[in-house]
Amino acid sequence: MVQKGATPPSMTTPSLTILIPCLNEALGIADVVREYNATFPQATVLVVDNGSDDGTAAIARSVGAKVITERRRGKATAVATAFAAIDSELVLMVDGDGSYPADGARLLVEQYLREPVDMITGIRSAQNATQAFRPLHQWGMSIFAAVLNSVFRFKPLDLFSGLRLFSRRFYKHVPVLSRGFELEIELTIQAVDKGFAQTEIPVPFRSRAKGSASKLKTTRDGLRIFRLLVVLFRDYRPFTFFGHIAAVAALLGFAAGCIPVAEYLTTGLVNRLPLAVLAASLVTLSIIIGLVGLLLEANLRYHREAYHIQLRKYGAPTVQRTAGEFPRVIAG
Repeated sequence: MVQKGATPPSMTTPSLTILIPCLNEALGIADVVREYNATFPQATVLVVDNGSDDGTAAIARSVGAKVITERRRGKATAVATAFAAIDSELVLMVDGDGSYPADGARLLVEQYLREPVDMITGIRSAQNATQAFRPLHQWGMSIFAAVLNSVFRFKPLDLFSGLRLFSRRFYKHVPVLSRGFELEIELTIQAVDKGFAQTEIPVPFRSRAKGSASKLKTTRDGLRIFRLLVVLFRDYRPFTFFGHIAAVAALLGFAAGCIPVAEYLTTGLVNRLPLAVLAASLVTLSIIIGLVGLLLEANLRYHREAYHIQLRKYGAPTVQRTAGEFPRVIAG
């Protein structure tokens, strides 16, 4: 909690960028920029226009936001472009549809000042969950969170939240390889895999600006996210990924080989030669796949070690506390 008489966090964090990736958010972007400018008067509000054709960029500029353009479509592409252009201590990422009140974003900054970590995620809590969250999306989020927990041993409370606070150490050193709405899940997995400290706190959530429509397509983006999970499982848990495939191939091989082996033990002959060849091939293939997974795991471990050694010189996220003042962010 802020001490009585202390300056609010919005007044003591000049090195803060409010990052708002946008695609055709003309109906709500002006209110979002005004609200965040009022809550964080010393922050830079940066709108990344992702090729809008409804005047989003011009409206954002007219109410005081800085605007850069990234015409390659995809939220992740827009955010990656912004990360390369920003150099503030903190980056607060928020959607441009007005669904995340600035009061919730303030909670993330306050949490960072109390306990600095590399990424803080806002857990959406809506007064009317039926209107704010579509039932199918809630069901999909639960499935993806369960898969993430089984593979990476981490279960996020809100995997697809668009309200996140990043330290400089995080946003300058985390790769963004996806293109669209897979961004949030990639950031979460990167944080888990690379050992970045992260936390989640509840924040208010409301319906998007009246008249605007979600860019999320349930089937298309759901398949993209599922594909990303498979790819990340392969890339960041290669021994487990290829080990499962090897185990399936080995089981099929042993199953196919049961009959020829039984015949040979009974008659001394192998009458089903094709089945025996298939069994031997499957078992050999399983060994090769297992070795591939083992080699990839060893290579990944080497790169992880090199990454962490390189990251050490940037230190951990820190705040400096001065008597009588609320903590002020300093370089890590």
